[in-house]
Formats: sequence, C-alpha cells, structure tokens
Amino acid sequence: MTAADRWLEGPALDEAIAVRAASAGIVLPPQAAARLAAHARAVLQADARLHLTTVAEPKAFVERHLGESFEGAAMLDPGVSGTLLDLGSGNGYPGLPLAAARPGLAAVLAEASVRKAEFLEEAIRQAGLAPARVLLGHVQRAADLEDLAGGIRVLATRAAGGWERVIPRLVACLTPDGEVLVWAGEDLDTVRSRVVWRRLELVERRPLPDRERSWVWRFLRAAP
Repeated sequence: MTAADRWLEGPALDEAIAVRAASAGIVLPPQAAARLAAHARAVLQADARLHLTTVAEPKAFVERHLGESFEGAAMLDPGVSGTLLDLGSGNGYPGLPLAAARPGLAAVLAEASVRKAEFLEEAIRQAGLAPARVLLGHVQRAADLEDLAGGIRVLATRAAGGWERVIPRLVACLTPDGEVLVWAGEDLDTVRSRVVWRRLELVERRPLPDRERSWVWRFLRAAP
C-alpha cells in the first residue's frame, strides 16, 4: 500500500476535508467530513471504470473537488434551505459538499449517464449522504424538472455540458429568492452578456485559490 493509499484509507482524509472547509469559512461537523471522505474514496475507486475525475492524486483531489465546492458553499447563507440542483453532477461535486456545508439544502444530483447515476445512488447510500438523491436524465429545460415541487433554491453547475444555454431556461424553476452558482472562467463574462442571461443578475464572484482566472459566480433572479 502506498503512502497515498494509506492517507486515503485513514482518518487523515476526514481531517483534510474538515480543514479545507474551515479555510473557506465553513465549520464541518466530524460526521459530515467522514461521509464526504467515504464518498471521495468511492469516486477514486470507481474512476478507472467510470472516468469520474482527471485528478487522482489525493491532496489535489481534495482541493479541486471538495475545496472548490466549499468555496461556493461559503457564498451561500448558512441558514439557506430548500432544494439544491447540481446540474450535470457526474461524480457528485459540487452538490454533495454544498449540501454537507449547508445542511438545510437537499441535494438533487442531475446526471444523464445511467452508469454514473447508478454509481451516485450507491455511493450516496453507502456514505450515508441522504437526503441527497439522483435525478437520471438530460436536464435541458424547465419541463425536465416537473417533479421538483417547490422550486429550486440553489442551482449549481461545474463543467456541465451546455450550461450556458441551459441555465437561462431553468430560471423559471428557481424560487423567488433562488440563487445560481457557476464554476467557470472569464468566458462567463462574455456569456452573461447574452440577452437570455438578463434573467439573472450577477451578485459576486469568488476566486478559486491557486487557479488563474477561475471563479465561482453567484447570480440571483433579475428583477422583472
């Protein structure tokens, strides 16, 4: 067993996740850190089969997938509650860390790949990350989300294909105080100049540590 394997299997991973959350201003309970660590191990173990990440080195994995998710969570009010939709979830990031950091949110992980959706369902069950659940299918428009009663409080996406077209179509699914978090580069400045993006108002963007020209962008519904 390599040093990296021992680090993954031991309590050091739980601690690293909690420490990284704290650096973003989030106090993560030990049980939440342990559950996220269990999910991280599942992602890395299934990666060769499902191609869930391009970052396999454990400490870099924690930073890119969990740390950058916590940076987005820090932009949300600690008391936020309602449905969190992770659009194009893939490996469960950023949705699961967001929900762990803001426990009033119930994560819905939208994933079009049957194999990845099956992986997520099993990983959520084994890690004890319920009430998170998986929505299997291509989410392209509001009609694809008819079963999300009460609307979406937070819509999050990180590298989902076609996000620049899909997000404006889903604005009608947001609650009146709904928020959108997008992990993206400076190209979003150009994208948000499109007419359809006038449905959303940019509130802030938070730089990702040690990532040149990469941010988490936070939007609210624009006033009518």
